[in-house]
Amino acid sequence: MSAQSGISVSPELARDFAEAVSAGGNVRLLVVAIENELAVTKVSLPPHAGRSDVDDFELIDNVLEDEKPAYILYRLAEPEGGSWLFISYVPDVAKVREKMLYASTRATISRQLGGTHFRESIFATSKQDLTPKGYLAHLASCDAKPPMTLRERELADIKAAESLSTLPSGTEARSSNVWGAGGGSNVGIGLKWSSEAQEAFQTWCEQRGCKSVQFNIELGTETIVLSDNGTSDELRFPESQPSYTFYHFSPAPDQVPLQVFIYACPVNSPVKSRLVYSSSSNSVAGKVSEYGIQVSKKLETSDPDEINEDYIRSELGSLLTPSGHTEPTSHPPLGKPAFAKPARPGRRR
Repeated sequence: MSAQSGISVSPELARDFAEAVSAGGNVRLLVVAIENELAVTKVSLPPHAGRSDVDDFELIDNVLEDEKPAYILYRLAEPEGGSWLFISYVPDVAKVREKMLYASTRATISRQLGGTHFRESIFATSKQDLTPKGYLAHLASCDAKPPMTLRERELADIKAAESLSTLPSGTEARSSNVWGAGGGSNVGIGLKWSSEAQEAFQTWCEQRGCKSVQFNIELGTETIVLSDNGTSDELRFPESQPSYTFYHFSPAPDQVPLQVFIYACPVNSPVKSRLVYSSSSNSVAGKVSEYGIQVSKKLETSDPDEINEDYIRSELGSLLTPSGHTEPTSHPPLGKPAFAKPARPGRRR
């Protein structure tokens, strides 16, 4: 299910949230559900008098269903901007279709409500994650490693890009991913993964969802997030920013699919985006190894319009037999880059 499926914020939810923001301390949380392709308000609760942000997490248990996903917009007491949490509650026992719908729509709903209001995005798979104890555990995991300043992050990105550019052909950059309640930290290049991105990626790796899953990098928070294209059976790419796409390519209906990684960087992408995406590409592609699989082909393009199934088939080349079947022992190791040369601006295939 793609985030471009027509789902949007209802006028009522937009009004309720705007009033909650302007009302200050009169609203503690809003529970949001997707109904008839609209995100709507289901519950609005005030804070308990004299209770802290952490204590009021007790309110959440009674307003959620065990098997039904929902979003919770949770107000923190701090007076400065960005004082809301955007919580995605997607229980493990929910239907797969609902899991993918809520995971891929989260970014769209957050943006339409005004992303600057939200200090953080949290992903939860059970009510126990959204108790005072669960939230304290999340805060502890966030404090485990102090965040870099913007200047430190820029310097680290530049060093990472320089390091990758000097690696000999066939050398894979090493990285370590540590996951916590709020996502993961890529120690190798300093990027985190949002919990929504992690959930969608795991579903794709386990082939429980759609054929493709696409990610972007939020430069302001140095976080890998699910793109607006989210998960889909079609290949679609942003026109003015880079993206990472993982794609299950099926050589034939009865054949096991090959895993393809696509790094698309349109020519009109901002310079800093190109730097960060380029330096992060290898470690993102290598994340599939956590699930015991490997990328059969890595593609890079500056003209996303050229990427379709025919193009992928032609690039797979020797990995396919003349009948379109996969060669049983021809998968190259992930550490050997197999990028196509970036297309010249305007070039189509």
